[in-house]
Amino acid sequence: MYSKIVDLKAVTCGLVPIIVNHLDTSSDEVVEFQIHLGIREEILSGFGSGGNWKIEVRDDLGCDRLRFTRRKPADEDRLNIVEY
Repeated sequence: MYSKIVDLKAVTCGLVPIIVNHLDTSSDEVVEFQIHLGIREEILSGFGSGGNWKIEVRDDLGCDRLRFTRRKPADEDRLNIVEY
């Protein structure tokens, strides 16, 4: 599976909005971000449940890597209150 890799190791301020912008403009199924070591918890707390993306954290050489995989849309809306 091909993934786009974005190098953000040098960025420590405003990282979540930069990542969100990349994800919003990407048509790739998988997008990976290389981020500065030691800030993974702060970054993950900024994303909550991840919305349309599944988030994984991986160790990499000299950095951490965030891997976002696009979630498949559900076939049906399980809580469709209008039709209920």
